[in-house]
Amino acid sequence: MATDAWGQLLTEIAAAVDLPEQWRAAFADVPRALFVPRDIFVREPGAGRRYRTVNRDSDPQEWDALVSAKGPVITQLSPSVADGAPAPSSSSSAPQAVASMLALLDLAPGARVLDLGSGTGWTAALLAAYGAHVVSVEADPELARQAAKHLEGSRLPVTALCGDAMKGHAEGAPYAALLSGFSVRHIPAAWIEQVRPGGRIVSPFGSLFSNTGLVCLTVRADGELAEGHFAGGVQFMWEQAQRPVWPLPADTAPRSSASAVDPRDVLATAASRWAIGLQVPGVTCDPVPAKGDRLLRVWCTDGSTATVAVDRWSAPDAVAQRGPRQVWDEVCTAWNWWHRQGRPRRTRFGVTADRTGHCRSWLDSPDTPLPRHGDMVRYPGPAPQAREP
Repeated sequence: MATDAWGQLLTEIAAAVDLPEQWRAAFADVPRALFVPRDIFVREPGAGRRYRTVNRDSDPQEWDALVSAKGPVITQLSPSVADGAPAPSSSSSAPQAVASMLALLDLAPGARVLDLGSGTGWTAALLAAYGAHVVSVEADPELARQAAKHLEGSRLPVTALCGDAMKGHAEGAPYAALLSGFSVRHIPAAWIEQVRPGGRIVSPFGSLFSNTGLVCLTVRADGELAEGHFAGGVQFMWEQAQRPVWPLPADTAPRSSASAVDPRDVLATAASRWAIGLQVPGVTCDPVPAKGDRLLRVWCTDGSTATVAVDRWSAPDAVAQRGPRQVWDEVCTAWNWWHRQGRPRRTRFGVTADRTGHCRSWLDSPDTPLPRHGDMVRYPGPAPQAREP
């Protein structure tokens, strides 16, 4: 049964998302608390990555407050590949983000839906409560077991499976819609193949520079392409196979120069970071330290790096670039393009994906593709990982 806090949150979400009444009823009937495990994790403030456990039995008030709140809830920690320290590896997503994604599916009751990245099973349960016929796929065996247990206890008709979500579930195709509960950098061909023409694919989508987009694609009548605009901003964990891989930095002599753009302008807005990321999708940066050297550090998946002295960016030696690519020059070129276009917001951008695995970003229309700088347009697959910024 929903708590007062959950009911209040639903009222706020329904107003923010313009949530149809049938979806609001599904959220009321299936509160998140029914699908969150006993132990959840909260990051401790301060330096480093430290988490404390909040247990439903020993800390019921705090547990309920967190589960009935706006934010995501961390439900699993795993050792980081970078340093072995605990890092979030699964969560129950922010309810407003889930509501936005479900509304974008534009489902008719009785539609067949493929839910990928089951997590706790809550999103699959919401779909079933709405009246959809749901197949839900989770890659992590333990999470898949827990989700199946939660769904069985709810008595909602969901087919819960353990498998590779990037491959979908061809046996149940075609689907009227596909929903991804994790972020991707490329749309797998299998997703397009398994959604009927006219059906929708809704997924968090991002670049290494800005993992903050939500895309809504419609499969074209011929079934060969899926395309559509970004519908706003969300932030989800990467799908495991599409997590960035970082080789050791290139050990070459630095190429020194001034910066063409103030790095504070580059990082100033979510819109600027978003537009840059779509143009240089293999590049990311570390946060600028508040004190000390005040260097912006930029990384690329081919080992190229750059450092920029933020407070003296126009000095002749402010930028040091190493490796085969001039990654900071590429970032500046991408920022200048965005600036010349009138600094467009995220929802003016879109994506066209095809059944060969190619993904192409554009502004306003597929007829105006974005320039791209030094990155492959097809996801190359995992490689040995040496660094995780």
